[in-house]
Amino acid sequence: MHVKKTILICATIIFAFSHFAFSTTIVILDQHGKPLVDAVLEIPVHQAENKYSDTPLMMDQIDKAFEPIVLIANKNSLVSFPNSDDIRHHVYSFSAAKTFELKLYASRPKAPIKFEKSGVVVLGCNIHDSMVGYIYIHDNTFAVKANAEGKVEIADVPASATYFYLWHPDAVQGVDHREKLPISILTSNKSEVTITVNTKTPAPRNTFGELSKHAH
Repeated sequence: MHVKKTILICATIIFAFSHFAFSTTIVILDQHGKPLVDAVLEIPVHQAENKYSDTPLMMDQIDKAFEPIVLIANKNSLVSFPNSDDIRHHVYSFSAAKTFELKLYASRPKAPIKFEKSGVVVLGCNIHDSMVGYIYIHDNTFAVKANAEGKVEIADVPASATYFYLWHPDAVQGVDHREKLPISILTSNKSEVTITVNTKTPAPRNTFGELSKHAH
């Protein structure tokens, strides 16, 4: 089934640069003109060195919420899930990129989790259904997350890049969808580029038990 494109592109302010050595600001908004914090922009050109580290990244739990809501991780990264609340949490995921479960615990689990596959991992809590988090795992590429103003700063795009991906968990196409866009949008002599992503209100979370039934 053909999926209608829902991303609109507009660009403003001319800025001259030589080749691909330049600096530009990408502003990512929803269809209502509101900044899309936590949108991820990925340029799928492999880095010279693998960027993952033996030091675990942190996906904390604070005030019954994941912190950060979106965590960017290189493939094969370790991620620790500390619990900074004074109540216990039960973290899980049924995502194709990583299925795991950290049963009811306080403080910090014994060992971090390794994420060997690229993709989006959706996190939930068995005890608190409203808790939703995401780990965006990329394959040693350039990936950056939009700030609270929906902005991403880009400089020195590799000359070999021909396209980039744009992702947000609330995009109308679904959490696993990455919009593929031409790299010329980022290298078109503009100092600022605005990208509008159509989003939807997230559906209420199901309980852990209901998800378990559908997973088998």
